[in-house]
Amino acid sequence: MVRLRVRCFIGAPREAVWDVLADLERQGEWMVDVRRLAIVSDARRGVGTVLHVTSELFGLPLVRDVMEITHWEPPTRMDVAHRGQFHGTGSFQLDSVANGTIFVWTEDVAPPLGRIGEVAFALAVRPHLTRVFRRSMANVARLASARAATRGA
Repeated sequence: MVRLRVRCFIGAPREAVWDVLADLERQGEWMVDVRRLAIVSDARRGVGTVLHVTSELFGLPLVRDVMEITHWEPPTRMDVAHRGQFHGTGSFQLDSVANGTIFVWTEDVAPPLGRIGEVAFALAVRPHLTRVFRRSMANVARLASARAATRGA
């Protein structure tokens, strides 16, 4: 199991950030690596929601993931179980701070190919995904700030 954790400050209230993250059908608009996303369960939000997602890795649409929401605690935390090509868990954690929100995105996954996969993850995949997550988080910040400005108007 390998861990990737990325943290950023967003200058918007936690509720505005949550609204962006919790809009599952539109996650592909801010996740820069998502190429296809479909909710395949009757549940559209909350625990038990199942999504089929195709993401790119190094520019190629290679990763097919089945994600199920396993924890839903508005407006602070959402967890998923990954059951596609990669197995593991993911988490979005939001903490209110002065003038905004701290957003922590954590992924704990078991790369394919055992130890070889773990080495490849450490050398190539982790740095790449860290950049992708940071760009995605910047998109969340932009969208959440726009929502907060609309609410304040």
